Amino acid sequence: MPELPEAETVRAQLEPQLVGERILYSWARTARITAPSIDEFSARTQNQTIVAAKRRGKQIYFPLQSGDSLLVHLGMTGRLHVEDDAQFESDALHRHIQGVLRLSNGKRLVFTDPRTFGKLGVTRELDFLKKMGPEPLGDDFDAEKIVQKLAKKNVRIKAAILDQNLVAGLGNIYADEVCFLARIHPETLASQIPIEKLRELVGTMRPTLERAIAARGATLKDGGYQDTFGQFGEFIPQIYGRKGEGCDNCGALIERGVLGAGKTARSYHFCPNCQKK
Repeated sequence: MPELPEAETVRAQLEPQLVGERILYSWARTARITAPSIDEFSARTQNQTIVAAKRRGKQIYFPLQSGDSLLVHLGMTGRLHVEDDAQFESDALHRHIQGVLRLSNGKRLVFTDPRTFGKLGVTRELDFLKKMGPEPLGDDFDAEKIVQKLAKKNVRIKAAILDQNLVAGLGNIYADEVCFLARIHPETLASQIPIEKLRELVGTMRPTLERAIAARGATLKDGGYQDTFGQFGEFIPQIYGRKGEGCDNCGALIERGVLGAGKTARSYHFCPNCQKK
């Protein structure tokens, strides 16, 4: 969290506020969130004009006049917003503010991240674009090709659709949602799912993401996600994060499970009645 709908909401809101503006000054609190380093991040972004606001999957990036791109990954609790600029004193900034870019229009772009899982970076080579698979909103998304690839995968279906090399942009929330809509248990091996059910699953991806974008993303019970204007997203998941609540479809209590173990473990939510193994 945030996932594709939240990242697209932020990108669209920032586009009219940032594109065409020159970055006068760049600051980051700690090298842990910057790439390649704070000094290089500052040197390569300062005095550069932002020429576009783009997104691929969950990754937001801003091409600069120099040919570099400013990268922003929101992580779990990252938030970007634009505010009026003021006298800059880094020691006076709130401890959760991890980065600030002062702009030529008298504003500043602020990156806040309490848990510091997010990233700021600058790069010339957008290698992540080459590694990521098509996203459900893209013109190059071939649903049947994705179905055929899933049919050959001997892994749990939720793990399969979380693979950003196969499909870009789905995370825990929306992977659970599409499994629920297709009435597929998240632990089912992809290769054991009937081809028509796989087509149903892939067919739910685009409309689910579009509904979430129209609602400015999803804000869960922890209140972790806010858009650039400080508003909570209004997309309400039908299954994710609703353990112990009644299923909207049948009334059975929603359950939670875990795929994998350790740092790679992923939780999932499912209805034991609608999504039988």
